[in-house]
Amino acid sequence: MASSSKTNDSRPTNKQWTSLHHAGAPLPRLYSSPLTRCLQTTTHIFSPLFAPPLTFAPTVKELLREQMTDHTCDRRSSATYIKAHFPAFRLEPGFSERDELWRADYWETMEEHVARKYRVLCDLFGNEDGAWLGLTVHSFAIAAILTVVGAEVYRVREGTSLGVLVKAEKVGDRPVIEAGKLVGY
Repeated sequence: MASSSKTNDSRPTNKQWTSLHHAGAPLPRLYSSPLTRCLQTTTHIFSPLFAPPLTFAPTVKELLREQMTDHTCDRRSSATYIKAHFPAFRLEPGFSERDELWRADYWETMEEHVARKYRVLCDLFGNEDGAWLGLTVHSFAIAAILTVVGAEVYRVREGTSLGVLVKAEKVGDRPVIEAGKLVGY
């Protein structure tokens, strides 16, 4: 997982991923929060690694976004804006034109945020055939994801890349998610 960052803050994380990839680490299938800063961070960190014949084509997932508050910075841009400014990104099926989740009079509780992250992880693990996933999200979203997978929860600073191994097995119709080993940050 990479937390969103200012453009300059993402250079060390890009160098880290470049080194890992040159050492043989596979490139992850990329997913991003729809908030502009995460889309920028995903681009700055990962797009240089996807040289032809590889294609840089992250998927924007609505439920990966930060904890919702009444702050306008938690409101996402329209689908039209995202497509125009980040043409390499794919919008997940059903991604609405307008932000239907943000409200000026509402703060999402941590329990609601964790439940939303559980839903998006179940969606990813239930429909993803790749073993390596890369999620670009904000720091409170990272805390919620760590809560879902049962890992130690702590605040990360902007531009941080956090590796978490997660084992997900499908039991019936739903994935069961268990925490793996925290491998570094």
